[in-house]
This record gives sequence, C-alpha cells and structure tokens, in this order.
Amino acid sequence: MFGRGNWAILGLAKESLEVFRTNLENQLLMAASSQMAASAIARLYGADALGFNPFSAPRLDEEQELNEEQQAELAKFAITEREEGSEETLPEEILADKGYAVTAERFQLHPTMPWFGMWAVANDWKKASDLPSIKEQRSYVLLERPYRFLQATDKKTVDQETLGVTTIVRKQVPVLLDFNEGRVYIESTNKLLIYRIIVRLNLLAAQTIPVAWTFGTPNWTEEVLNRLYEKTQYEDEIVKRAEEAKRFSAKEIEKLEDRVMEAIVANYFSMTELPGGLWAGISGPAVIRLHATAPAIGVKAPTSATTLLRMTSDTGIVSGVLTFQECVPVMNKEGVERIIRRDLVRMQLNDKINLTDVGAAMLRGFDLSTHKKDVQREIKQTKQVPSIPQFWGNWLHQLGNAVRTIEGAFREILDVDGDQEGGIVPMQVPEKVESTETVSA
Repeated sequence: MFGRGNWAILGLAKESLEVFRTNLENQLLMAASSQMAASAIARLYGADALGFNPFSAPRLDEEQELNEEQQAELAKFAITEREEGSEETLPEEILADKGYAVTAERFQLHPTMPWFGMWAVANDWKKASDLPSIKEQRSYVLLERPYRFLQATDKKTVDQETLGVTTIVRKQVPVLLDFNEGRVYIESTNKLLIYRIIVRLNLLAAQTIPVAWTFGTPNWTEEVLNRLYEKTQYEDEIVKRAEEAKRFSAKEIEKLEDRVMEAIVANYFSMTELPGGLWAGISGPAVIRLHATAPAIGVKAPTSATTLLRMTSDTGIVSGVLTFQECVPVMNKEGVERIIRRDLVRMQLNDKINLTDVGAAMLRGFDLSTHKKDVQREIKQTKQVPSIPQFWGNWLHQLGNAVRTIEGAFREILDVDGDQEGGIVPMQVPEKVESTETVSA
C-alpha cells in the first residue's frame, strides 16, 4: 500500500455500518474471524482459511501463541455453524489472548469518519515450493549424507516421504471500508481471494454490493484513449522526438531546454487538456492496433507508439497508461513565476477494468503519484509524523478523491451528461437462488 498497486473496488451498503460496528465489539465473532483462528484452521485441518488482523498490527496473530489444545478448540469453533442465539462460547484463556483484535476502535481509521481498515490474511495449504531442499534436509538428518550420495533404495524412501509435503503460504492484503462513500477497496486482482474477503466481510455484516465501471458502450476504454489521442496537443514536438529515436540512440538525442516539454516528449505519446482544466497523458506500456483485423502490438517506449500510430489511417490504441496532471504556477528563488505539471493519479486503462465474476471495478497500476512526497513535505513543515491511523486514513481519503477525479475525467472525455449513467455503478445482478453450497472458513 501507499504506492503503485492494483485495487479492487466494491460497493458497500451504508446502512450496514451500525451492525458491523457492533460485531467488531463481539469477542466470539472477532476471535473466529481473526487470522489467529485462520492460521489454526490451516495448520490443524490442512485447509485454506482467511482471517483478519487490524490495520495497525499486520502480524498480531504472532504476538501470543495458543497451545495445541487451545488452537484446536479455536479452529473447531471458527468452522462450526451455529444457530442464532447459541450459547456456545470459548474458554476465557482464548478470549483473553492478545493474538486477535476486538472493538471498533482497533479497526477505525478516523475518530469521526466511518472509515475502517484491516489486513485480510489468506492461509493457503499448498505443496512445498522447494522439494529438493526438503529431500536434502531429510537425507542429512536421517542418513547423514547428501541426497546425491544415497543408495537407490534410500532415495526411494526419502522421495516417498517428501511426496506429500505441504506448507502454509501466507498472503495478506489491505482492506479499506468507507461507509461514508459506500465503497470497499481491496489491494488485489486475485478473484478467489477477493471473493473470500467478500464472504468474510459479509459475515461481519459489512454488506458488499457488486459494482462495475460502465459508460454505456462495451469498448469505452478504447474510446477514451483514442478520443484523447485525436485531440492531443504538442503533436509536432512528440512526432519530432519519435523521428529522432529512429536515427539516434537515447544518449545521442539532445534534450530540450524547456524541461516541461522535455518531460512530455520523453514520457508520453499523447497529452490532452480536458475541459475541466486537467491534462491527460498516455504512455506505455501500451497496445496498438494498426487496423481492425491486425493483431495488436505491445510497445513500451512512447516513441515506438507514436511511430506505429502514424503507419496507417485506421490505427488505434487498445490499452495504455493514463496520467492525470494539473498545471500549477510556482515562484522560483528569483521571484519569477513558472508553470509546472503536477501528476495527480496514474492508472492502466484496458478491457480488464472490471472483474465481473466477483463484482469489482478495478484500478490497475494505480498510483497517487505525489502522495509520498506530499506526506514527507508535511512532516518536514509541521515537524510531526502522522500516526498509523492517520497514514491509512489519509490514503483512503486520497484514494476516494482519485476515483472521483477519474470518473469525472472519463465523463468529460466521453461527453457523458450529468443525467446519464457513467462511472462505478452497481451491477445488475439476477435474483438470488437457493443454493446448497456451504462456504468454509
């Protein structure tokens, strides 16, 4: 988190806040939903399991270990379905353990805003990743010699013992819940992991809503890129740099005295001003199609993209990296004003912008370009380092702002009126049907 990453966005029912907050105060429910319980399930049952740690303690489950008997009792309690109103409980020594978090305060990011954060920890039971090293270890311990020096019968014995070796692979991602905006943000592109997190959040009464990016047409992502390219500015300068790249190496190309223009021609193959005042630049990696029936070509350098886009009359951009900028006036030490370009947000734009299987809208390659510098500048000016909740809360706030900026920019580019549907909106899902499938922990 706090840097370039991939985020899945879900809707969140605002009215579920109070029940969710109440559940965070429930010792039994939070113990069963914790990474401490999930880890015990994975170890003792050899099953995949997912649990939560609070945002401020990514390895809280390791702070105090339960004994084998207590782990078994916790794991059994976590995977057992109980009727509502059941009086079944856990021993006090488990409930008093410091290896899991309880109370809304442990998960809330802001004293007044309904923002929450947590780590979702997936414990996947998989075959060991490096079996040769396990064979070598067993050869040393059991037969006191390297595996290559074992007799054939001894090798066979070691091989048989190693065949079923498995291990727990731990993967954890940040999860942010904004009940004010009605959004959930999960830093992952893994559909199975996202689904498992959705199930767990719903068990805590945080009711998620399937959403998707949509602007009325199926190929709107390409339309955004090509509309921007059609209106690109600084075309002469960009083309000139592409021509120079054909004849000279990167070191031989003379940089422009205008540093702002040099940054544009060096990094982008399109730069367009939007009606609202922002600028949108397109850079690589990008995918270009020379004509409708031609296979798409992947390029990284902006000069290569420029060259391809000028080869035929019906070329088009299939995907690319979008950077939204603002122009800001600054004063130098001599008191002379100049204009600088400030990156606001960056993302990849392609046809993988939705994960419809789990009802998530995606931000791939997402980056709040100046976030780290802005935070460091504030620390330098105020002489105060933000608390961990402030770091997380500020990121969530900026993430929400970025999504609104992107939605607004896409509406401008596609000429979507305010009354028309466009942006991240709830998916049209069929009515629920009865299912006999049981979701395990």
